Amino acid sequence: MRRKDWKSDELVRDALSIVSIAIVSLFIILIFKLKGGVIGIALGTVAVAALIYWLIEIRKIFKEQNAPASEEHEWFYDLIEEEEYITFVAKVPGPAKEVKVKVVGDTLEIKGGRNFFQKVQIPKGTRLQDKTYTNGILHLKLQKTATLNNKMYSK
Repeated sequence: MRRKDWKSDELVRDALSIVSIAIVSLFIILIFKLKGGVIGIALGTVAVAALIYWLIEIRKIFKEQNAPASEEHEWFYDLIEEEEYITFVAKVPGPAKEVKVKVVGDTLEIKGGRNFFQKVQIPKGTRLQDKTYTNGILHLKLQKTATLNNKMYSK
Protein backbone atom coordinates (compact mmCIF):
# COMPACT_ATOMS: atom_id res chain seq x y z
CA MET A 1 0.00 0.00 0.00
CA ARG A 2 2.89 2.36 0.77
CA ARG A 3 4.20 1.77 -2.75
CA LYS A 4 0.85 2.86 -4.26
CA ASP A 5 0.90 6.07 -2.20
CA TRP A 6 4.42 6.78 -3.41
CA LYS A 7 3.43 6.22 -7.05
CA SER A 8 0.39 8.48 -6.77
CA ASP A 9 2.55 11.19 -5.17
CA GLU A 10 5.03 10.83 -8.03
CA LEU A 11 2.21 11.24 -10.57
CA VAL A 12 0.88 14.34 -8.81
CA ARG A 13 4.36 15.83 -8.59
CA ASP A 14 5.08 15.15 -12.27
CA ALA A 15 1.71 16.57 -13.34
CA LEU A 16 2.30 19.67 -11.23
CA SER A 17 5.74 20.12 -12.78
CA ILE A 18 4.39 19.84 -16.33
CA VAL A 19 1.54 22.28 -15.65
CA SER A 20 3.94 24.75 -13.99
CA ILE A 21 6.39 24.61 -16.88
CA ALA A 22 3.57 25.07 -19.40
CA ILE A 23 2.18 28.11 -17.55
CA VAL A 24 5.60 29.75 -17.21
CA SER A 25 6.39 29.05 -20.85
CA LEU A 26 3.15 30.72 -21.95
CA PHE A 27 3.89 33.63 -19.63
CA ILE A 28 7.39 34.04 -21.09
CA ILE A 29 6.03 33.95 -24.65
CA LEU A 30 3.46 36.63 -23.78
CA ILE A 31 6.12 38.84 -22.20
CA PHE A 32 8.41 38.59 -25.23
CA LYS A 33 5.52 39.50 -27.53
CA LEU A 34 4.37 42.43 -25.39
CA LYS A 35 7.60 43.94 -24.13
CA GLY A 36 10.32 42.51 -26.33
CA GLY A 37 13.98 43.40 -25.96
CA VAL A 38 15.90 43.67 -22.68
CA ILE A 39 12.84 44.07 -20.45
CA GLY A 40 11.29 40.92 -21.91
CA ILE A 41 14.48 38.97 -21.35
CA ALA A 42 14.77 40.24 -17.75
CA LEU A 43 11.15 39.38 -16.95
CA GLY A 44 11.51 35.97 -18.59
CA THR A 45 14.60 35.26 -16.48
CA VAL A 46 12.76 36.22 -13.30
CA ALA A 47 9.84 33.96 -14.27
CA VAL A 48 12.13 30.98 -14.91
CA ALA A 49 13.98 31.57 -11.62
CA ALA A 50 10.63 31.65 -9.76
CA LEU A 51 9.57 28.40 -11.46
CA ILE A 52 12.76 26.65 -10.44
CA TYR A 53 12.41 27.88 -6.85
CA TRP A 54 8.82 26.66 -6.56
CA LEU A 55 9.61 23.28 -8.10
CA ILE A 56 12.35 22.78 -5.50
CA GLU A 57 9.93 23.77 -2.70
CA ILE A 58 7.24 21.39 -4.00
CA ARG A 59 9.73 18.51 -4.07
CA LYS A 60 10.75 19.26 -0.44
CA ILE A 61 7.10 19.12 0.63
CA PHE A 62 6.57 15.75 -1.05
CA LYS A 63 9.77 14.34 0.46
CA GLU A 64 8.67 15.42 3.96
CA GLN A 65 5.29 13.74 3.49
CA ASN A 66 6.88 10.46 2.36
CA ALA A 67 9.32 10.18 5.27
CA PRO A 68 8.39 7.47 7.79
CA ALA A 69 6.98 8.87 11.00
CA SER A 70 8.88 6.55 13.33
CA GLU A 71 12.25 7.81 12.05
CA GLU A 72 11.33 11.49 12.23
CA HIS A 73 10.01 11.69 15.79
CA GLU A 74 11.02 10.36 19.14
CA TRP A 75 8.77 7.72 20.64
CA PHE A 76 7.34 8.48 24.07
CA TYR A 77 5.84 6.09 26.58
CA ASP A 78 4.87 5.96 30.26
CA LEU A 79 6.08 3.20 32.56
CA ILE A 80 4.35 3.46 35.93
CA GLU A 81 5.64 1.16 38.67
CA GLU A 82 3.36 0.23 41.53
CA GLU A 83 3.87 -2.27 44.35
CA GLU A 84 2.66 -5.36 42.47
CA TYR A 85 2.16 -4.13 38.91
CA ILE A 86 3.73 -2.03 36.19
CA THR A 87 1.47 -0.06 33.87
CA PHE A 88 2.81 0.70 30.41
CA VAL A 89 1.12 3.22 28.05
CA ALA A 90 2.36 4.24 24.59
CA LYS A 91 1.19 5.40 21.21
CA VAL A 92 1.77 2.57 18.71
CA PRO A 93 0.77 2.57 15.03
CA GLY A 94 -1.88 -0.03 14.19
CA PRO A 95 -4.04 -1.70 13.04
CA ALA A 96 -4.75 -3.67 16.21
CA LYS A 97 -4.09 -7.06 14.59
CA GLU A 98 -0.49 -5.98 13.85
CA VAL A 99 0.27 -4.83 17.41
CA LYS A 100 2.23 -7.58 19.18
CA VAL A 101 3.86 -7.49 22.63
CA LYS A 102 6.41 -9.92 24.07
CA VAL A 103 8.38 -9.96 27.33
CA VAL A 104 11.88 -11.36 26.86
CA GLY A 105 13.90 -11.36 30.08
CA ASP A 106 14.06 -7.75 31.20
CA THR A 107 12.96 -6.35 27.83
CA LEU A 108 9.50 -5.52 26.52
CA GLU A 109 9.34 -5.89 22.71
CA ILE A 110 6.58 -4.01 20.91
CA LYS A 111 5.72 -4.46 17.24
CA GLY A 112 3.13 -2.41 15.38
CA GLY A 113 2.03 -1.38 11.91
CA ARG A 114 4.25 0.45 9.38
CA ASN A 115 7.34 -1.55 10.45
CA PHE A 116 7.18 -0.16 13.99
CA PHE A 117 9.44 -1.96 16.49
CA GLN A 118 10.64 -0.77 19.89
CA LYS A 119 12.29 -2.32 22.93
CA VAL A 120 11.83 -1.05 26.49
CA GLN A 121 13.79 -2.10 29.56
CA ILE A 122 11.55 -3.37 32.38
CA PRO A 123 12.36 -4.88 35.78
CA LYS A 124 13.49 -8.49 35.66
CA GLY A 125 10.89 -11.08 36.65
CA THR A 126 7.91 -9.35 35.03
CA ARG A 127 5.16 -11.03 33.03
CA LEU A 128 2.39 -9.67 30.81
CA GLN A 129 -0.99 -9.87 32.51
CA ASP A 130 -3.27 -7.72 30.33
CA LYS A 131 -3.06 -5.91 26.98
CA THR A 132 -5.51 -3.47 25.41
CA TYR A 133 -5.14 -1.42 22.24
CA THR A 134 -7.65 1.37 21.59
CA ASN A 135 -7.41 4.23 19.08
CA GLY A 136 -3.66 3.87 18.62
CA ILE A 137 -2.87 3.70 22.35
CA LEU A 138 -1.37 0.53 23.82
CA HIS A 139 -2.09 -0.19 27.52
CA LEU A 140 -0.23 -3.02 29.22
CA LYS A 141 -0.53 -4.35 32.74
CA LEU A 142 2.62 -6.19 33.73
CA GLN A 143 2.83 -8.21 36.93
CA LYS A 144 6.01 -8.36 38.93
CA THR A 145 6.48 -12.10 39.42
CA ALA A 146 8.93 -11.58 42.28
CA THR A 147 6.09 -9.91 44.23
CA LEU A 148 3.77 -12.77 43.32
CA ASN A 149 6.29 -15.33 44.59
CA ASN A 150 6.82 -13.41 47.86
CA LYS A 151 3.06 -13.41 48.53
CA MET A 152 2.84 -17.16 47.90
CA TYR A 153 5.58 -17.92 50.40
CA SER A 154 4.33 -15.48 53.03
CA LYS A 155 0.91 -17.20 53.37
